[in-house]
Amino acid sequence: MEEIIKEIWRASDVKKACRITLKGEPFPRVIHPYGVCKSSTNKIVVVCKQAAGFTKGGGGAGYRNLLLEKITEVELLEEGFTKSSDFDPNDSQYKEWVYHI
Repeated sequence: MEEIIKEIWRASDVKKACRITLKGEPFPRVIHPYGVCKSSTNKIVVVCKQAAGFTKGGGGAGYRNLLLEKITEVELLEEGFTKSSDFDPNDSQYKEWVYHI
């Protein structure tokens, strides 16, 4: 788990997309990691903007709060990203930040 957190932080720090795999999902996701926090439901989540890959219910690209404990692999990609202007780290769904961009 520690290595996964380090890789996600590194991707956030250098603003690089990463490919992640979650337990029980058939395909990886490509995300832009914005941070790690405790959610309002007391879960540790990776806050990200998903660019491509698997989504439950066939949803498109957009913001996701992915359970950290379900992430099994992280791979940094060459693709960079910029923080969206509509990202609000003070939103009530985020209880306590470990870090955010």
